Amino acid sequence: MNLNATLFIQIVSFLILLFLMTKVLYRPLQNLLDERINKVRSDIEDAQRLLAEAEENRRRAQEMLHKAQEEAMLIQRKAEQEADAYYRQQLQRTKEEMEKLLASAQAEIQENVRNAKAELQQEISSISIAVAEKILRREISESEHEQIIREAIEGIVHG
Repeated sequence: MNLNATLFIQIVSFLILLFLMTKVLYRPLQNLLDERINKVRSDIEDAQRLLAEAEENRRRAQEMLHKAQEEAMLIQRKAEQEADAYYRQQLQRTKEEMEKLLASAQAEIQENVRNAKAELQQEISSISIAVAEKILRREISESEHEQIIREAIEGIVHG
């Protein structure tokens, strides 16, 4: 009986110890583990949310980069078009200036030719008068002088 009473006391002691351990250690430990599990879940959810936000931010950054590249290309094209237009405008201005200079030079050449012809006519008339005076050995009147000049000029121009 001694064995049965000891066994019974050991079983009761074990059950009391088990009950106390469950109340004192197991439940607080279980609560602590549950809190830790909940905290880990919360951290995982936060991490997933942050990862999703980071992915969204990366996507937005990619979009912004793509838009910036497109804008840069548009700006470059516009600058090239403006430079081409400016080049054409400057080329046109240069052509116009060259045409003006050419026209001015042609007008100046024509004026010089007219002046040279007038001087040549003066010289020819002076020479003609001198030749005529020597031939005639006398003075020529103004009207005779003009007649001789006209005839000489006509001879040079038509001849």
